[in-house]
Parts: sequence; C-alpha cells; structure tokens
Amino acid sequence: MNGGDVKDGSAGGSRQDGDAPRSRARRSDHPTDLLIRDESQQIAIRSDEEIPASTRRVDLEAIKDSVLGDVGPQEGEAETTDLSGRTFHGRYRLEHLLGSGGMGNVYVGRHLNLDMPIAVKIMHPHVAAVPEFARRFRREARAASLLHHRNVVQVLDFGADGQQLYLVMELLHGDTLGEWLLDFDAPPPLADVADIMGQLLDAFEAAHRIGIVHRDLKPDNVFLTQESDGKRIVKVVDFGLARVDDPSDQGPTLTQADVVSGTPEYMSPEQCQSLSVGPSTDLYAIGCVLTDLLQLVPPFKGENAMAVLTRQMFWPAPGLDRPPGAEPVPPLLERLRLDLLAKSPDKRPSDISEVRKRFVDALSPEETARQLPARKGHEPAGPRRERVPDWTHTHTPSPRPVEASTQEPVTLVRLAHSPHGVVPHVSVGLAAHGLLLQDATAEQSPQHPVTIIDAADQHEEAIALLDRWKTANPTRVLVCADKLDTAAMNRFIAAGVADVVTYPVDVDVLLRKLKRLSRRRRR
Repeated sequence: MNGGDVKDGSAGGSRQDGDAPRSRARRSDHPTDLLIRDESQQIAIRSDEEIPASTRRVDLEAIKDSVLGDVGPQEGEAETTDLSGRTFHGRYRLEHLLGSGGMGNVYVGRHLNLDMPIAVKIMHPHVAAVPEFARRFRREARAASLLHHRNVVQVLDFGADGQQLYLVMELLHGDTLGEWLLDFDAPPPLADVADIMGQLLDAFEAAHRIGIVHRDLKPDNVFLTQESDGKRIVKVVDFGLARVDDPSDQGPTLTQADVVSGTPEYMSPEQCQSLSVGPSTDLYAIGCVLTDLLQLVPPFKGENAMAVLTRQMFWPAPGLDRPPGAEPVPPLLERLRLDLLAKSPDKRPSDISEVRKRFVDALSPEETARQLPARKGHEPAGPRRERVPDWTHTHTPSPRPVEASTQEPVTLVRLAHSPHGVVPHVSVGLAAHGLLLQDATAEQSPQHPVTIIDAADQHEEAIALLDRWKTANPTRVLVCADKLDTAAMNRFIAAGVADVVTYPVDVDVLLRKLKRLSRRRRR
C-alpha cells in the first residue's frame, strides 16, 4: 500500500522501507467503490477520469447533502488532522500518519504495554457523527474480532476516546493483491494463483463457518505480506460491509432497499439489485478475483459503474482472455470459474467447501483426466497424419439460405424511434440467424413466445405495457432501453422483464439473449 494513500479498511498495511512507489494505474477505467441511492435520495458516483482507478473511492463531498446532511468539518478545521504523538487510553501511541481516506486516517502506532508496532485506524469525527458510517466502523471491528485466522487481519481493540472512534489492528507490510498484479504484463504463474486462492479460500471457509459474509471482496481488500521465512501470507481486510449476527447491533441493515454498496466489478447480480445476500455473494466475488488473477482484469468492464452493474446482472460470464503463449488454464479450473460467476445463486457451488474441493481437483492432472470425457470411441490418438480426413472424397452440399418457414418469429414493439435502438441492420442480422422480427403496436397483445420492447427512454410506458400484458398471452419480454440506472432496472425486473439490453443495441448481444430466452421457453 502506498504510504501516502490508505484504502479504507486496509489494516494499515505499508510497503517495506525502500520499496519504490507504483506509478501504473489499475487496469480498470471506472470507479472501484460505489454508493448508489435511488433518485429521491441522490445518486452518488464518483467518476474522476484523471485519477487512477486504484485510488478512487466514494466521494464523501458529493454525498454530504444526501447522507451526511450538515455534518462536516467545522469552519477552520482541517479535513485531515494529524494526531501523531497522541496516546489513546494510555496504551496506544500514534507515531506517524500512514495515510488518509474518505472514512478516516490510519497511523503507525505502538502498543506501549506490549512494546509492539500496530496500525490504528481513526474515523474522521464528522463521519463518525453519522450513525450509518459509525455502525459500519463498528461492524468492521466486530466481524474481524470474531475471526481468529492467519489469513484474516487481526483486530486487537476497538473503542472511543472522546469524539474519536478508533480501531487497533496488526501492522501489515507488503502490497494489496491489486497492487501486486500491477507488476505483471502477463497473468501470473498458476503456482502463484494456486497459493493465493488457496489461502483466500481458507479465510472465507473460516468466515462462513461462523456466519460472516464479507460482501466487499476485491483485490484491494486482499493483502499480501510475508513471514520471517519469506513465505507469502494472504490477509483478508476491510469487513466494513460484512454481515454478522450481532445482538448488540439493533440498527437497520447496512445494505438497504434502493441502496447499492460495494465495488461494481466484484458485486454479485443480487447485490447489484440490493437484494438479500448470503455466502453465495462471496463465492461470486471469489470468481471475479480468480478471473483477475487469470487475465489481469475482472470479468466485466464498462465505460462507467452503471454499465458494469448492468453486465453483472444480465451478461453471461465471458471466457478468459489470456495472451498467446500463456500457461494453459486447466479446463476444470475454467469450469469452476464460470460456475462461480453464475447469475443465479443456486447455480453456483453450494458452499465454500465445495469450491475448495473443486479447486484442488482442478489443479490435479489425475483428477482432470478422470473427470473429463475421453475421446469419442475411446480410440487412441495415433499419428496426426492418419487422423486427417480424406476431403477429396467428401461431398459438401452447398449452403442453403434460411427458409422463412424455419425462422422463429419475434414480436417487436417500438415505443420510440432511436438511431441506437433496434435499427434495420439489427433486424437483418437477427434474420440471418433465424430470428424474424415482426412489428406490432403497443395496443396489440403479444403474438409470439418472445417479445422485444424497444423503449428508448420511455421507461414508464414500457412498464405500463408490461403490467397490461400480465393478463394477456404468456410471453418472455426483453427490453431495449436508454438511460438505465439501478432503480430503472429494478423496476423492469419487478415488472416481469426476462432480460434487458442497454443502448446502443448490439446485434450480437441481442441475438445471444434472444437465443437464451428461446431455449428456456422450450425446456
């Protein structure tokens, strides 16, 4: 971690003396932390295009009016007050400021009774005055204190000294996983992936065993440090969004309806929709981190946070994008990664223990040979020359155009005309693949099993149409729309939409979604 910039919840990690600071930006071009409220409560997304994404976080200034109200630094009070030299409760001395974040400052300190170095995280007083953020701080302390595991940052104490809320943790030296990945121009060796993922699964197995769900796993919350013998140790940090049963915490849940908290690239589809989440949400995030390790970028990227949220909710997980010559990824590992990234929680592995077993199996050549199907007919491969078909005696029939009788009709209802919607070249592309769009008006009932509503920005009209169709013939509806935010997508889902495509409409994306809806209908 850069000594000049501490990520909230980083456990006060720092680089060893003499380490050169990193200058490259994260391989992501949009904010990594997100707090979204519905329009009545403001939308607060920071989108600093000039700031490296690894240092972007929720902009507290942008959300003061909607979350902090009038609370803030008093006139003349510095946003970051250096408390170096102060001693808390007679035993924790703050030696120097390690860095500052939106939630508070992190200091290198010393436990005077034990004469040992520590990290002390102190919440900004104006932030601590907001119950929502104070509870998040206490939640972080409570969750981490319940976990006594070598792969989880150790919390030593938590308390208040006047207006100052503080958290005392072990002092970590090293880098976050996100910073470590910046050293690679190609994905790291699979041996490193196996080591890091193995320890990460250890940490989450311990957390889930006692009912703790982290809900904010990402490379910046995974810290890599070393023991005295040079062995790498993985530490999970920042339990500020964790779900933990705490009878003393009687306030509202930290993730509420119409509020989305987390990091878009690592949020599960149910988390993007502000639905109830459980351990499966952590499994999805583990799949995202595994993808990061295998291709240096998370599974979904986008021009902004909302685009990423949309892809997390609706797009199928893409295959790995590894450079030529990269170490082959075992097929069972890729199968596990895609299962972890399933859109529905019940399609993911049942628990972290299953993930661990499948991960170990995936790295075993013997287990791979046992599980993967053998060649057709169980015939030996033989020399390559003998396996080449004799094409000279094979008759290849001429391709035939798709006949109208074999095409599948799809109803298209346009609520508005837009150059970014279902334009003629999109219709032609779909027809080439056997999907024939048939125009209909909003007054007509759906005539085919699959219907497209090209809504543009007419969201209300589309939702009203969906409500009217609930009593009509059953149909699966896909909406193409512009200006989608989380609230709009949630309303479409609640109205019964089967899928959503954001403007501009891409024929390949629309085709893939329509084919999937058609397959589901035939089941």
